[in-house]
Amino acid sequence: MELFGESITVGTVFFLVLAVGLALFFEAINGFHDTANAVATVIYTHSLKPSYAVVWSGVWNLIGVMLSAGTVAFGIVALLPVELVINVGSGPSYAMVFSLLISAIIWNFGTWFLGLPNSSTHALVGAIMGVGLAHSVISSGHSLSQGINWEQVKQVFISLLISPIIGFCAAGLLLLLAKALLKKPQLYQPADQNIGPPPWIRGLLILTCTSVKALLLR
Repeated sequence: MELFGESITVGTVFFLVLAVGLALFFEAINGFHDTANAVATVIYTHSLKPSYAVVWSGVWNLIGVMLSAGTVAFGIVALLPVELVINVGSGPSYAMVFSLLISAIIWNFGTWFLGLPNSSTHALVGAIMGVGLAHSVISSGHSLSQGINWEQVKQVFISLLISPIIGFCAAGLLLLLAKALLKKPQLYQPADQNIGPPPWIRGLLILTCTSVKALLLR
């Protein structure tokens, strides 16, 4: 059988289709899992109806992917075990791809089912590291230093450690700034079930929701 001018076996085609299917399934779970992180504010404040918010978030997530420079994607690819990248199409590479995708899917689905906030990207990073370490342990002649790009792991973990701290501090400062400039106590009360926020507040909330999804994968 020929594909793109190269002869490949039926088994290779089967595993290739299976790998693509698992990747698409992971992305589907990623979509309904991570969407909640972006639309929680607009739904809670009644800025948008839940159905509209989800569709709006999905559209802008797609736009963000289409316009993305792939920085995050390349950063994740750099975590992959060298053998997986070099020997694409081999038995070990298929095993590693299926293992990391299935484990990330199980974790994502489980946390979604239990209503636990979780990042799909972080789950995928953890799965890649687990696959790399396991491959180093079970393969003769391999050391733990060869299974994972530890320099890239260091950069990823530093970003994961620093980004919540930056977000926490920035959000706190913005809230203090808003309270100093906007002297309307009702803006800082829980959202009313029947009355939405003022139009300009609603616009800002929708804008932040849009920006989160459009810029997430830049």
